[in-house]
Amino acid sequence: MDHIRYEHRDLDVACELGNLDAASRVEEWQTLREAALETTALSGGLRLWLPTEMLEVAASLARREAECCGFLDIDLAYEGHRLRLDISSVAPGAASVIASLVGSGGS
Repeated sequence: MDHIRYEHRDLDVACELGNLDAASRVEEWQTLREAALETTALSGGLRLWLPTEMLEVAASLARREAECCGFLDIDLAYEGHRLRLDISSVAPGAASVIASLVGSGGS
């Protein structure tokens, strides 16, 4: 894996997960955030810097999030000795969803 990119399919800020699946997904994102080296802001979203050993977890979450939240752009790539996970959107109202996934930025 050199680079994984999912581009938005639409701009409707809506999640297709049921409540139980959404609660489980929130826990997975929390685990990923806890492993993060740093979180930074980027245009229209947030960037999560991760240790390379989180590749499998990050790639799985990125794929599944792209499937259920068609308004997100998700980009996962190696950059130097770490992983860069960018989540962004041009959709109005997406900022709060992105913040709930990756954190508030600036850490």
